[in-house]
Amino acid sequence: MPFMDRNSFITLLDKLGDADDAVCLAAAREIHQRMEQSNLQWSDLLVPVNGEAVAGDDDAEAPAGEPLDQPAQAGSEDYALIDRLLARSGLSDDTREELTGMRADIASGEFSARDRKYLQNLEARLGRQG
Repeated sequence: MPFMDRNSFITLLDKLGDADDAVCLAAAREIHQRMEQSNLQWSDLLVPVNGEAVAGDDDAEAPAGEPLDQPAQAGSEDYALIDRLLARSGLSDDTREELTGMRADIASGEFSARDRKYLQNLEARLGRQG
């Protein structure tokens, strides 16, 4: 999953209010492109007031004190969590594809602590939805 840099994303959001329409349009297109590349929806970024941190939030704490951008130690709990999520009905095709990609990332050693945190937050959000 491509990295969503929180600070540069916020800078782009700030440009949406620029007086120059070309600057606004360029920022909007960049935001859209980043979200597509990261397989994110607005609901992934906009959480309830009492919600948790989301992927790309540099202030989020990594599980077990792992650095967020470093490869995470692969564990069967990650695979099990992905399998539980994939077993849910009502998941979008994009979400299923993303979860399948995360399985591949675990196998190739590209699964980071940030990815694990995102996966755990996804499970929490889906659990709240019923």
